[in-house]
Amino acid sequence: MGVHFLNMANVGPQLDTLRPQVLIYEPHGGRLELVAAEWFVPTQLSPQRPQLFGRAMDGPMEGHAPIMPAELHHWDLHVWLWKNNPAGLFSPTNPSVRCPDGEPYTHHGQPPLMVGEHQDR
Repeated sequence: MGVHFLNMANVGPQLDTLRPQVLIYEPHGGRLELVAAEWFVPTQLSPQRPQLFGRAMDGPMEGHAPIMPAELHHWDLHVWLWKNNPAGLFSPTNPSVRCPDGEPYTHHGQPPLMVGEHQDR
């Protein structure tokens, strides 16, 4: 999924197409390359599914533990603006993004669950 940097100053119930809440980077030899933007809205701020760019946002999903508390349920929408995504421009994941072991910022974990899903991990 890449390295996510969340700008809390942009988090709120209203979305701005020019101010994504998250920027996503891919590590390359100790440096980070910008690959995507993500719009992020906690469900506490918007209990109804938000829309952006004519699309419904994904979710609601749990937070991305251990980096984000699982209790932080949210909606999000990824847009792969700076790296081609064979899965599609708005796919939540990009199979061409690599986060190799040993790179700074690399964390391997399970994808977040949609709210209400229960899986054994």
